[in-house]
Amino acid sequence: MKQKEKTGFTLIELLVVISIIGILATVVLASLSTARLSAQYTKARSDIRTIGYLITIASQEKSTPTLNITGNTCSECACRAQGNIHALDPNTHACWINYKSAINSLNLATNGLYSVKNLPIDPWGGPYLINENEGEMTASFPDPCHGDNISSAGPDGIFYDSDDIVYGLPVVRCLYDLGPHVPETNWN
Repeated sequence: MKQKEKTGFTLIELLVVISIIGILATVVLASLSTARLSAQYTKARSDIRTIGYLITIASQEKSTPTLNITGNTCSECACRAQGNIHALDPNTHACWINYKSAINSLNLATNGLYSVKNLPIDPWGGPYLINENEGEMTASFPDPCHGDNISSAGPDGIFYDSDDIVYGLPVVRCLYDLGPHVPETNWN
């Protein structure tokens, strides 16, 4: 009598195939996570450029530094030392109120030439941070030739750490430029 040949997969073959699928899935998920983070940084840079254009046009239209338009020398200051700014209440916290007020003032100052219709929010749910430096003169900051800065606290929502995105606007009203108050980071 002839014995039937067994067909199918052995347990070891199935385990090898499942292991390979698991390894491939891990690699794909890691790649997607990296691509998602890269896209978020790209969106943040685009939003920051948009706010930069708004500041530039408003400042040129009013022939005055940003701090005279927003009425604030540091809209971002209420956001500092707050921990994760993504957790702050957008309706009541001074960080958000200052940001909304700055954008509204800048929109009005452009005289309709340019405006930001929807309030830009960084990809991680926080406000963008505006530091109006040009023209600012205090005892600790006596030289008015520093540029304005726009930044995002980045994915972790913690201000002034390595994942922040910072952009310094060029100085317009000085013969020389001391550079941004905070160096550009994560911009390229």
